[in-house]
Amino acid sequence: MKRFYFLLIIISAQQLLAQQWQQNFKFVEPIRTESSSFGLSIATYGNYAAFGASAVDVGSTLNAGKVHIAKMTCEGWVFYQELTLTGTEDYCGFGSILTMDNTTLAVYGCDPLNPRGGNAIYIYERNINDLYVFTQKITKPENVLWDNFASRMAISGDFMIVGASYNSTDNSLNNVSTYAGAAYIYFKDTSGVWSLVQKITASDRGAGDNFGESVDIYGNTIIIGAENEGANRAGAAYVFEKDANLNTWSEVTKLVAYDFRGLQDRFGGIVKVDKDIIAITARRDDDYDSALSGDGGGPLTSLGSVYIFKKNTSGIWQGIQKIRASNGSLNHLSFGDRLDLYDDIIAVRGIEYEYDINGNLSASYGNIYMFQKGLNGNFNEYQIIEQDIKHNSDAFGREIVLNGENFFIGAYWHDFDINEQNFLNDSGAIYLFNTYDFDNLKKPTINSIPILTACEDLGNGFSSSFSMSNIENSLVDDVENYVFYYKDEQGSDLPSPLPDFYTNSSPYSQRIYVRVENKYNSNCYEETEIELQTIQSFELNTIPDLYACDTTGNGFSVFNLSELNLDLVDDVSLYDFLYLDSNGNDISDFINESYENSTRNQEVITAVVTKKNTFCTKETTIVLNAVSGGVDCETEIIDLKIPKFFTPNGDGVNDVWKITEEFNQNYNVYIFDRYGKLLKRLNSVGSWDGNFNGYPLPSADYWYRIVFQDNTYKLGHFSLKR
Repeated sequence: MKRFYFLLIIISAQQLLAQQWQQNFKFVEPIRTESSSFGLSIATYGNYAAFGASAVDVGSTLNAGKVHIAKMTCEGWVFYQELTLTGTEDYCGFGSILTMDNTTLAVYGCDPLNPRGGNAIYIYERNINDLYVFTQKITKPENVLWDNFASRMAISGDFMIVGASYNSTDNSLNNVSTYAGAAYIYFKDTSGVWSLVQKITASDRGAGDNFGESVDIYGNTIIIGAENEGANRAGAAYVFEKDANLNTWSEVTKLVAYDFRGLQDRFGGIVKVDKDIIAITARRDDDYDSALSGDGGGPLTSLGSVYIFKKNTSGIWQGIQKIRASNGSLNHLSFGDRLDLYDDIIAVRGIEYEYDINGNLSASYGNIYMFQKGLNGNFNEYQIIEQDIKHNSDAFGREIVLNGENFFIGAYWHDFDINEQNFLNDSGAIYLFNTYDFDNLKKPTINSIPILTACEDLGNGFSSSFSMSNIENSLVDDVENYVFYYKDEQGSDLPSPLPDFYTNSSPYSQRIYVRVENKYNSNCYEETEIELQTIQSFELNTIPDLYACDTTGNGFSVFNLSELNLDLVDDVSLYDFLYLDSNGNDISDFINESYENSTRNQEVITAVVTKKNTFCTKETTIVLNAVSGGVDCETEIIDLKIPKFFTPNGDGVNDVWKITEEFNQNYNVYIFDRYGKLLKRLNSVGSWDGNFNGYPLPSADYWYRIVFQDNTYKLGHFSLKR
């Protein structure tokens, strides 16, 4: 089944293995024309792409050139803008070279105001409406004829490197050496204006080297190719690095083929850098069965190769590997004709030749060899990319651009439309390969989730216990296909994934805004909210230290803990209780039985109380003291007569709370409220009238602790009724 979106077609295919590239789209110009060079140049960043058609006529201007802007939507890629040059001239070639980074697009074109073979760079910036707006024209720094200015260029951040491989002066604009080559470094200031900061040349420049034939930049590293450098034109490449805290750059090393510098190997024809890896083509390299090639074959002219260099921990670039096509032969040559490097993936174009029975060349095709870095640091070939329908001499792969999950391949001599029909000579095409089947892309279906609640364990409406460990699985069913982004109510980014236990930043309630994107296409997304609410906590009554008689003198006593639940909360039916000994063992079963302390003399046990309807939890500790007394504490204490209530209303009946009956030990009585606040201290003949600091206390339950001479004690509670 075929589906059409504007000027694209989606090719259905079976699910491929991981990292296998498959053809999803084929693009042609909205209005196809003969020999337009559509697909000769491609630039892409994220979900945006620019396609050059540098030989198309614009109005009455022949071969003026234009640039098509496309972007990926959830339904597919669409063309939505065309860029052309006003006031141009015939054969301007606008769009024949493109480079893009972030929101900046740089376009090569002629300079109608410079009749001396002038080229210029036209800068466009993408605005908030996704439109590319012209902002600046960068002209040749030197008024010289045909220096090939801007025939190669690359951008990384605020720096742009521009090659001029036919330039003949050094970096001080002197010392002419014909076609030695040069490159120019531009810097974009905070106002968005690009300015020339430096002209660079090779430290050992020589006539005809063509320094600047290829350029690339990544961060603080620039690589410049000079494919005709050397007495035998073997070629070289030069690495420049940015000086610390300055906008100037210095040459740090010269790279050459580390096995054999063959005649006209074209080493440096294309250079690429990404992170700590540099890849350099030598498309005319002959096969001399070098140790690094490891292909085991004999001599083969122009087989082609790519040299890989890595920056070591000392900052030195070292050759680590030489790669070639797995099927290199008389039928598969010029490996390195095109090259791109992105992250741990290298793409290399080679040319496949077919011959008739008489040995005459009958057809040629572009093949793209895909390499991925393995765990040992070596790049291994894992796929050869071809068109789904191969076409003879359509220049498939003359432009290749890797960017994340998108791999664009140009074929500017292609003759057919997106349906492989309607022949139109050299009208051009661009193919998009991905590591996924675009048919499977979809917007996420967001599940409805209830308000998330958590107990305000931090107080004042804040909680540190909102559980987020499973939130993404709750939001969508197939979580592995999506990427999640979170913002708070002020629009500030939150971490993704959210922490397992999240603390709200607004008291009592908070909304977290969520964007769920398809991991292959950020335009396929849905947005939702997560609502958080804190639940009011509760308080536990304070339990005074507990004492029990150590009748054996070994530091252990038997404690009666049967009333602990009643002492901790008012209504035990609303709560669940868990008790842990000092080693973290569950001793809940012993609460209604006799419990002996597990550590000598004193043990601290932990009570964990959970409210059943809110799941809010509180913890407290209770100190158990085993006291040597030599008496039977329980029997002696029970003889006391302790009132269960008193009514201080002035009627002369039960107006005070007082312990009666004589006892053979002196003792003190401590009276507490439900929060553990000490209200009154009595001796053995004292009484309490229900006041505190001269003010009557309300009707409620109050707690007492009776401490005897031998340090034994008794706990209990009584009611004050008014």
